[in-house]
Amino acid sequence: MNLPPELQSALLGKQVVFLRGRLDDATANSVIAQLLLVGRTAPGQPIKLYIDSPGGSPGAALTVYDFLQTLGKSVSTICIGRTGGSAVLVLAGGADGLRYALPHARIELTDGQIDLPAGKPNDLVSQAGEAARVRSRWQAALVERTAHSATRLARDLTAGVWLSAAEARDYGLVDGIIPSV
Repeated sequence: MNLPPELQSALLGKQVVFLRGRLDDATANSVIAQLLLVGRTAPGQPIKLYIDSPGGSPGAALTVYDFLQTLGKSVSTICIGRTGGSAVLVLAGGADGLRYALPHARIELTDGQIDLPAGKPNDLVSQAGEAARVRSRWQAALVERTAHSATRLARDLTAGVWLSAAEARDYGLVDGIIPSV
């Protein structure tokens, strides 16, 4: 996220991290580094991870999700604006009872993209197999964090279902809606 250094420093001091824009390996690494920094500066205080991302790489989403699950701190995830594709797993990966959406947030359930670099045909077959395995792990982790079956989730991901904040709560992706102030 491109914020002036003094603003980013102030936010980190308040235990606030942002995931904005396309989720790729560089973004995942930046979010994890910020979470590590915040976790060390104020141990015991909850971290707020604000998410406004259309998604991106399922592998990058799994990286952030795994880190959230092993951080050992209460991380509150909050959807602001739009969260879609692979980033939905990061939203759903917050601590139980601490996953939120703003009243007018939108959550898009859609299959994560497959990132296949250019290469020789034999390499592409191998990479396609790995991409399918990553997507399968991403979907399985998402099933664990929702109130629905793998079959229902797969159908909704294929259909590209859009959810309001209230619908995301009912779906089990968030625990509540942060009221307008």
